[in-house]
Amino acid sequence: MSDLRIEQIDPAELTLELAEELAAIKAAAQADIPVPSEDGATFLHAVQYGDGSGPADGLWVAQRDGVPVGFVRVELPKTENTHLANLRGAVAPAEQRRGVGRRLLEEVLAATDRPRIRARAWAGTTGEPALQALGFRADHTHVIRRLDLTREHPDWATLRKEAEVAADDYELRRHIGPTPPADMAAMIALREGINDAPEPGDYEVYTPERISTYEESLMRGGETPYAIRAYHRSTGEPAGLTFVIVNERRPAKADQEDTSVLRAHRGHRLGLLLKLEMIDWLRAERPDVEVADTWNASTNQHMIAINERLGMTPLATSVVHILDR
Repeated sequence: MSDLRIEQIDPAELTLELAEELAAIKAAAQADIPVPSEDGATFLHAVQYGDGSGPADGLWVAQRDGVPVGFVRVELPKTENTHLANLRGAVAPAEQRRGVGRRLLEEVLAATDRPRIRARAWAGTTGEPALQALGFRADHTHVIRRLDLTREHPDWATLRKEAEVAADDYELRRHIGPTPPADMAAMIALREGINDAPEPGDYEVYTPERISTYEESLMRGGETPYAIRAYHRSTGEPAGLTFVIVNERRPAKADQEDTSVLRAHRGHRLGLLLKLEMIDWLRAERPDVEVADTWNASTNQHMIAINERLGMTPLATSVVHILDR
């Protein structure tokens, strides 16, 4: 058997050629999952810029006979959940069960003293037993659902009327791209509203700098944010938010990001209205966007119910695994 070599790569020195090879490994490893994988350019941007907070904190590549056969990249949260190290990686199908994943994990564990390691695997794939063989335990899940935007769902018009009546005291405002300075205070309140979602982890604080760097990173990576905010008419208070991301290199699939309604403004079907407004907007102005995918924690029954009423269908389940040491 030829020797396996693990090489640490400086994220700043990652080339597009190698990024394409690593993205191809990831795509092959999840070939049976109907969720598109990253292309090389998206992978490169994620490693070098992330969400705007800077490059990945580590990247290791496994090679056999000079050919990449697996990788792991590490992100160390800087603001919340600072006890965690987040791993993203894959092993080529032909190299699975040959110790590649274990060798990559050993490199990570030697490089960080964070007490909790977190990684994801798609339910029903070899990733689940592989992580569990390495000592990880399944912790919680997210279900990915898809909405078909190419056809009119029979319930959209009725749902829209119901939501507009319930939310008559609110107005919706749209914007494309980075948040305008005049709207930053409202965006901070609305982004922090996601902390009420039934999701494990520390409270996430959003500053103007955090929002701006994230949005600038999206634009730098060829991704366009479409945002809709709800405001209470009489007080002007921000009440709700939804936004999606369109990758302009591959616009057929949009990705749903946060949808949140602040506690004081719940009970008016604002979440439903915001999502319906986004559907109408994309269908009218972005016919190249054919589907929108959204991730829901399996415990977030309220948002799951909304998404199912809109006609979203489950695609796959992502399982978060934890290794404590």
